[in-house]
Amino acid sequence: MKRLFILRHAKAVAAEPSDDDFARELAPRGHEDAAHLGVHLRAHDLRPDLALVSPARRTTETWQDVSQAFEKPPKAEFPAALYLASAATLRGELRKASPRAESVMAIGHNPGLENLALHLVRRPKGEAAKARMRAMAEGFPTCALAILAFDIESWKELDAAHGELIAYLRPKDLKD
Repeated sequence: MKRLFILRHAKAVAAEPSDDDFARELAPRGHEDAAHLGVHLRAHDLRPDLALVSPARRTTETWQDVSQAFEKPPKAEFPAALYLASAATLRGELRKASPRAESVMAIGHNPGLENLALHLVRRPKGEAAKARMRAMAEGFPTCALAILAFDIESWKELDAAHGELIAYLRPKDLKD
């Protein structure tokens, strides 16, 4: 059983037309949301074995804030292909993950991450699963996290409509 954490970067500073998008940093609220998410993950024993992180500043800062909650931060890789990646590119990068990694966190950007999550999740069964799916389908705000479970042996088997959406968290869900 494999578990995939799909995390959109936390709230970044507003982009100015002359700014370098790759270098945009997190806003104070983004740092707070990411750190809070890390604490929540640690408290619920949801530590990924590997993080695949877009190398953009706002995604690497998100990872730094989330991972500081863990006593021993998971291994992280920063493939250039993840910057503003499409769902297909993200899935391709995930398929390269070591089969030894039981859980992988992908941190990147929309619309690719949201499209990936919607592409991978299978039709929900039960009211709670349907509610999670409806919430995710409403949008994937900054620092939103979808957790999917797959009955596969290797990440190479990652395919459409095979993941069970076991959790969908937004920063506002953690503040209630």
